[in-house]
Amino acid sequence: MKKMFIAMIAIAVCVCLLTPPAWAGSKQRHRWEGVAIGIGAAILGSAIINNSQRDRSNATIPVRKDKVYRDHYAPSPVYDCPKRPRHPHRRGHWEIRKVWVPPTYKKVWNPGHYNRRGKWVRGKWIKIENEPGYWVEDRVWTGSRR
Repeated sequence: MKKMFIAMIAIAVCVCLLTPPAWAGSKQRHRWEGVAIGIGAAILGSAIINNSQRDRSNATIPVRKDKVYRDHYAPSPVYDCPKRPRHPHRRGHWEIRKVWVPPTYKKVWNPGHYNRRGKWVRGKWIKIENEPGYWVEDRVWTGSRR
């Protein structure tokens, strides 16, 4: 009922806002435009009327055919995720071991100079420690032999 009332009001507003026929010009000038507007209005009007008069019995929740649910709805479907294939148990275990990371060095040019005794020392490339060495705890998989 509400939809019919809204449709009637929309049609009334459209009719009221149309321009008077005196401004439209000759009868044959816009014939095909008028036909297209009329067909569109007829399709829209029939869709509104058919929608308001449709039987509401198929708007209920579908019921499963194999069981009869009289006083309540059918249970909602349950999502069953696919199972992962089981891998055989690997033999062994993790161990924490201390590993020494050696220091890093960089090469630097040491120019010629006199030492403490006053002797000349030629220039040469020398290694200077860039980062000191350190211990790291590392996880290591220890497999058992069969």
